[in-house]
Amino acid sequence: MRKLIVIFIIIFWLAACSSAVVKTDNHEAPTQAKSRQEIAENIAPVGPKPLQEEDFEISYRLHKIDKKTDIKELIHKWGYGEGYDSSNKGYISGNGTYRRWNLSYPNYEDPEIRFVVLSKIELEGEELVDGESYLVGVSLENSKLKTKRGLKTGDTLGKVLQLYGQPSIITNGSLLYSKNGLHLRVQWDTKTEKVNNIFIEYNMEKSIKQQRSADYVDEDAQPDPDLEPYTIQKEQSFITTLNGWGKVKFISTLKDEDTNDLIQAKFFLEVNSQKYADNKILYEFPEFYGNNGRMIDRIKAVSFKDLNQDGRTDIVIIADYITGINAHGVETLPVAGIYFQKKDNTYTTLPELDKNINQTGHNRTLQNIIQYVSKQRINVE
Repeated sequence: MRKLIVIFIIIFWLAACSSAVVKTDNHEAPTQAKSRQEIAENIAPVGPKPLQEEDFEISYRLHKIDKKTDIKELIHKWGYGEGYDSSNKGYISGNGTYRRWNLSYPNYEDPEIRFVVLSKIELEGEELVDGESYLVGVSLENSKLKTKRGLKTGDTLGKVLQLYGQPSIITNGSLLYSKNGLHLRVQWDTKTEKVNNIFIEYNMEKSIKQQRSADYVDEDAQPDPDLEPYTIQKEQSFITTLNGWGKVKFISTLKDEDTNDLIQAKFFLEVNSQKYADNKILYEFPEFYGNNGRMIDRIKAVSFKDLNQDGRTDIVIIADYITGINAHGVETLPVAGIYFQKKDNTYTTLPELDKNINQTGHNRTLQNIIQYVSKQRINVE
């Protein structure tokens, strides 16, 4: 009898287990599959979505700010911001036709946000006033404000890349993201690797063209590299004496004529005298070899030396160009180019020689280049 009872208990237990297995197969399996899918979604790397125009919008005081923002409507709502008059009415630059200025809120001493505006100057009675005005760009000045994707000042460079991916343009201290003429420029501190300013450009190109057209009355006048689109690299600009030119200024610049272009190097000779201030540029050098599809980060070194023993002064230039960016900043490599002086005292390049210098790795120091070139037979007419 005891045996029968034990057998009955065993059969009952096996049946219960079988029932549990069936229940698990019917009900728990989908739950497990869903859990695995969720885990896979969490593990799979998902890059940031492609930029849309709405990514360049921000919100301030519950007001949407974008390229169509009416500046006069903002002033009507919020006034000019505390300290406007004592800050020279927000003046940035101007001429007799246009005024570039800024609105800073809540004040000019410690702003949260800064609106850059271009206004046409008009005469109202005997007083000059701002006429037609539009928003050029907006600067997020502290961590109280975020972009559409949640970026704010104080965030790390890694977070910028996480939210926006690889930028359109990289410089050592600035990233540029662009879409349909809109630009988001992120500036970071190269020491702390944290964002210290976010600037969104809505109508920057338009404002530059309008203001520049009023600045330059004579369209045939030589450009002055002190003005846009040239940024002088003072550490690599020198007063020197060159054959046929005498004592001149050699000017190294980085040129960024349109914000969508690669930042590239440009070089000039300028008169070393205040007497010719109206037409300073004497000579514009040919295209720098290092510009060839690269974005230049900085001019690293310049040397004036007769490389081919023809009695004329040649110029060796080394620059760093940007290869990419990671969470710790930009990555760069050196690129070199040489300007050889011709008999008429102008300058030329030898692209094949430049190519060989860089492909063989003789581009890291001026001494590397000079030693390499001294072994070549070079004749420039």
